[in-house]
Amino acid sequence: MNEYSREDFLDLNIFRGVGEDPVYHPPVLDGRPREWPLDEWAEAPRDLGFADFARYQWRGLRMLKDPDTQAAYHDLLWEVRPRTVVELGVYSGGSLVWFRDLTRLMGIDCEVIGIDRDLSRCQIPPAEKSGITLYEADCAALETFEPLREAAHPLVFIDDAHSNTFNIMKWAVDHLLEQGDYFIIEDMIPYWNRYSPKLLAQYLAAFRDVLTMDMVYANASPQLDRGVFRRSATKE
Repeated sequence: MNEYSREDFLDLNIFRGVGEDPVYHPPVLDGRPREWPLDEWAEAPRDLGFADFARYQWRGLRMLKDPDTQAAYHDLLWEVRPRTVVELGVYSGGSLVWFRDLTRLMGIDCEVIGIDRDLSRCQIPPAEKSGITLYEADCAALETFEPLREAAHPLVFIDDAHSNTFNIMKWAVDHLLEQGDYFIIEDMIPYWNRYSPKLLAQYLAAFRDVLTMDMVYANASPQLDRGVFRRSATKE
């Protein structure tokens, strides 16, 4: 059976243990191609460790993206010029406002969409919600994403909720992503690789015919470490 045709993927968070964050300092590697095949994901070169997570803000709203990650997104937005940015997991809403402001500064007509099962923590003032759409819904439920089918492209899809990730990725590939669109998993790849490395490599390899890892951005920061994937084939 083709692994991509499987009915569902396990949530790898069930294998995550309790303990300190993994720390890994691999050697610096050069000469890697940009498009990395996902059936060779585990062999991809790395020049990152896992840094301690610090807290930052944007216009008074907490923003859970460190400076290196912000710089990477700046370059990605300029290159891709997305018409839609989707982020699962809203928290204070700081990153949504940041994405909105940054794309406006770049002259990009972009809608920013945030999805969270609990928007009570969102602190975006009503006057700052222009260009931002919020959905209060369960990020683990695939029906939550049906309204996204009409989203404009190019599209950048960011998983910051980390619930049912690989089934969401499959739904996005089947129903949403077009060639050149991005699916990004923040933060969790190092955890999953620590607690369930074989399943992680197997799950990513299942997408080898439809996604590649973008080695420019997947090596840009610890938060994005090996989690930046680009749709590599035209949607049927």
